[in-house]
Amino acid sequence: MVSKFWPVPDSASRSIPQAGERGAFWENRGDRRHAGVDLYAPAGCPVLAIEAGEVLQVEEFTSPHKISYWNVTYSVLIRTRSGALQRYAEMEQALVQPGESVSAGQVIGRVGLVLNLDLINETSPAYIQRLKQAGAPSMLHFEMHTDLPDTNDYLGGNYFTQHQPAQLLDPTPYLQDLARSPENEP
Repeated sequence: MVSKFWPVPDSASRSIPQAGERGAFWENRGDRRHAGVDLYAPAGCPVLAIEAGEVLQVEEFTSPHKISYWNVTYSVLIRTRSGALQRYAEMEQALVQPGESVSAGQVIGRVGLVLNLDLINETSPAYIQRLKQAGAPSMLHFEMHTDLPDTNDYLGGNYFTQHQPAQLLDPTPYLQDLARSPENEP
């Protein structure tokens, strides 16, 4: 059996946003679609590698240079031993480097404060205003892919298209199975 770990042990809950909920996979955000699932947790808490694998990329994910109400966050892309690609994003800090092997349960980063609440106003997208109202500025954004992610029409965890890229997977069932697993109970 392959060891797997819940990616954010300090998350508020193990529930995964479902279709129609804030932070759900392929959530319709008007001019864009959400490419992953958001797991809300306090900024600074550890992010664990769910499975063992190799770090392919570590890069800046959000930045106020891209969108004014974003803080600087980072993403880590890991190819798991099972072959899936997993992106852990919106982290304040990445603690691994490209080419490094990671073990299941290894701390690979820290949850980031993705939104600068002081810069969100009535001209900001509606879903961003809702995040501010909900008091949910920090999270782990988690994506799964079968192949290297298509970055055309992609920015900060969203695709600016209504058509789901073929290599993008819905991580909801994977995370639901992980949340129900007895060895992942807090």
